[in-house]
Amino acid sequence: MTSVVKGEVVRGAKVVLREKRPSDAAADYAWRSDAELARFDAARPFSASFDDFRALHEEELAHPSPSRRSLAIEDHAARHIGNVMHYNIDYAHGEAELGITIGVREYWGQGYGTDAVRALVRHLFTKTALRRVYLKTLDWNERARRCFEKAGFAVYGATRRGGHDFTLMELRREWLMAGREGMEGEETAQA
Repeated sequence: MTSVVKGEVVRGAKVVLREKRPSDAAADYAWRSDAELARFDAARPFSASFDDFRALHEEELAHPSPSRRSLAIEDHAARHIGNVMHYNIDYAHGEAELGITIGVREYWGQGYGTDAVRALVRHLFTKTALRRVYLKTLDWNERARRCFEKAGFAVYGATRRGGHDFTLMELRREWLMAGREGMEGEETAQA
């Protein structure tokens, strides 16, 4: 039997998604400051000091945005390996955007990202009124695209922003309810 993790929101086959903690700041800072990881987000690495980052991190924990929620991704051995979020939450239209970072490279290509995305999407579609989750990924990031396709996302377009080309993908609640391929897997939801 697997024990419940403090702050656990949802559990996948390989990961636990949990509330963010102050102790996550060091890993989050390292990942946000990493040039290679920033490149996957078409962003610049975070360049301010750790103290500045920690202050922002603590502010977000103390005063969370109603249009954004970030969760830590842990493996079943309780190692913080990344983060997943939904943001641009629009309850009037029943949709939100998804983003994910697996910051620990040894977990890349091992199915942890797919499991985290599946778990979050199942949670959103069964515990909230959201009906659509969408995302954009750089068109050259094949690993991310495969991850999202395995989790049930389908391409619906492309866009160019900030000099980068993105593939647009979405997943709809009715696809999950119809048993669309890619959404299978175990889950233990925590309210």
